[in-house]
Amino acid sequence: MPRACWHILLIEDNADDCADLRQMLLRGGSRRYRFSEAQLGAAGVRQVLEALDGPVDCVLLDYVLPDMDAPEVLAALCQGTDMPPCPVVVITGREGEDGLKLLAAGAQDYIGKRWTSPESLTRAVENAVERFAMLAAHRQAEAALRSSEESYRALFNSIDAGFAVHEIIFDASGVAIDARYLLVNPSFAQQSGLADAEGRTVGEVLPGLEPMWLEAFGAVALTGEPARFEQYSESMQRWFSIHAFRLGVAQGCKVGVLFKDISEHKQGELALLAAKAEAERASRAKSDFLLRMSHELRSPLSAMLGYAQLIQAGKPAPTPTQQDSVQHILHAGWYLLGLINEILDLTGIESGKLVLSLQMLSLNEVLDDCRALIEPQALGAGIDLHFPGIERPWLVHADATRTKQVLLNLLSNAIKYNRLRGRVDVRCTEAPGERVRVSVEDTGLGLTPVQMARLFEPFDRLGQESGGEPGTGIGLVISKRLVELMGGCIGVESRVGVGSCFWFELDAGPSPAARGVPVHTVLCIEEDPLRLQRVAELVDRRPGVCLLRAPNIRAGIEIAHATAPDVILMGMTTPDPSGAQAMLLLAEDPATAHVPVIALSAAAQGWDTEVGKAAGFFDHLMQPVQSEALGRTLELAFRQTHAGGQRATAEENPRC
Repeated sequence: MPRACWHILLIEDNADDCADLRQMLLRGGSRRYRFSEAQLGAAGVRQVLEALDGPVDCVLLDYVLPDMDAPEVLAALCQGTDMPPCPVVVITGREGEDGLKLLAAGAQDYIGKRWTSPESLTRAVENAVERFAMLAAHRQAEAALRSSEESYRALFNSIDAGFAVHEIIFDASGVAIDARYLLVNPSFAQQSGLADAEGRTVGEVLPGLEPMWLEAFGAVALTGEPARFEQYSESMQRWFSIHAFRLGVAQGCKVGVLFKDISEHKQGELALLAAKAEAERASRAKSDFLLRMSHELRSPLSAMLGYAQLIQAGKPAPTPTQQDSVQHILHAGWYLLGLINEILDLTGIESGKLVLSLQMLSLNEVLDDCRALIEPQALGAGIDLHFPGIERPWLVHADATRTKQVLLNLLSNAIKYNRLRGRVDVRCTEAPGERVRVSVEDTGLGLTPVQMARLFEPFDRLGQESGGEPGTGIGLVISKRLVELMGGCIGVESRVGVGSCFWFELDAGPSPAARGVPVHTVLCIEEDPLRLQRVAELVDRRPGVCLLRAPNIRAGIEIAHATAPDVILMGMTTPDPSGAQAMLLLAEDPATAHVPVIALSAAAQGWDTEVGKAAGFFDHLMQPVQSEALGRTLELAFRQTHAGGQRATAEENPRC
């Protein structure tokens, strides 16, 4: 691109002629010029090629110089090409010099000295610069096109997929009836099995081709919508993966088709599907067999256990030898029954027949139940068992029975495979992704990386088969699958010689109320499990109520101090000193002093209202509790709790 001030190089050995050329250019127009001079052709060539005085916009070249003439200077500037690096206008001194030869040698123009004027010289220079710029741009475009074509051709020839450009042939009604192969790449024949297709029609090359191929390519040509599909060709006996796309405008009816023979892949895929179906059938058959056999074994085993227990408790009492034999029978029988139950669980999970009841669940209750069940085992093994203190209600979305089963399995393993006078710690913590993690940490021997890799393999006891502890090697497998069915995950961290920490995570329990509906927290303290379950069922029917449970006064006080519920339901008899003591403890805590407490009285003689109010109770209900009465009383208690303030909503109440 020429600059605003053009640099003109005068290659002229006559000083007067140089001065005349400068003056004519300065008078011939309004453009600004910067001049440099060379008296010899070689010096001028060097100045242009090496840009000794900066890039040159145009050269005014005298035809005859002391060391060479204009054609020789042009040849030196072109350096073997047909174009110099900048436009050249030759100044001729006589009419006999051939202008066409100068143009062929690379000059942009020529002009005679004797008939040169300021206007003609300026016009010649400007035209030369303009033509040179256009020619350079054209040459650059041609070079880019050649490079692009070479790259395209290299790509076209190198891809291993077949490629063809079709010209779709339509009949008068617009139906694709044939197609001509305009261009095919070298891989076309290998992928399609067709030879010498270029220039011929599909009908000529493959007369029996299915109509759907022309229909598909015709639709691409008409709509411009590309198509990707896999299709089997009966006539070619091959499966193809196809990508068809229109080239150019619709009127051109040209479609590019990139395709690959996937017959081998398809055969493998079909074989894999068949093998998978067969494996699933075999797995179902195995599961059904195990289910039937397990059920068949349970009946006689139950009879054996029942009669053994009758013998054990019979009269006269069995002799010590008989008692020892019966004890062995019972021990083996209960072990076999446990094994059958585990197999039933595993096959039920694998067959998809296990049904879970997912609901909002208090982990605190699960922990309390598991602690009561596992403490005798820990005591017998001399293991120090530690459960978390009640700091907050841990609510998860899970199946209560299966969550308890998983936790008991982890606790039982932590006790069985611990060291002498070892320790087991149970913890509940928040986990990422709005989950709750339950961890069971022991001080056992720990696991090696190899053992951890085999940890959840069925019937693999990690070398404990010859040990003294009974087991089947499927408890952890069942636990893993149960947790995953409940939407959670399970894992382990272990160090050899230090111990292991098994954990599982479950989704934090969502509020039972709809978004924006008021949410209240109710704590029910009841020692009788049946009455507690009955109250829980009634409370669960009410929308927007989150129920916490406590199996005794001590646990209830701890939960109340930690959570500050909206209402407390307290099961008690009359008179009940523990109830009065509980009321005193609640009143002393600022977090619970304002909480209404409703007594659930089971006393036959009824409830003394005056005594109850004096003790601080909000109201009382007689057991068994009636749904309507409970609803009315709870509503009154909720109003008292939130009197003078906004009622909490699902977004505002983090306790649920």
